[in-house]
Amino acid sequence: MMRQGIMIFDLQGWKIWIGQQDYETFEGMAFELRIQKHYFKAYLGKEDQEWYVILDEDVAFNLRVFEVYKVRIEYIDITSGNAS
Repeated sequence: MMRQGIMIFDLQGWKIWIGQQDYETFEGMAFELRIQKHYFKAYLGKEDQEWYVILDEDVAFNLRVFEVYKVRIEYIDITSGNAS
């Protein structure tokens, strides 16, 4: 099941917040990024100190640290091992 949240930058890097819980991000991470009213499959990348997103394997743009990005990620319940 996909969970909606936001992705923001803090001193340690990019984090995804879903409700009151924050999640670490990592290079190569897959997620869905909302642009206007649509979600697009995206991958997180890093080159030197710049973080960027790749959409559909042919469009890329740098993330801006002062922006808040709406995202969806696949949620896995680690207590039961099932996606929910």
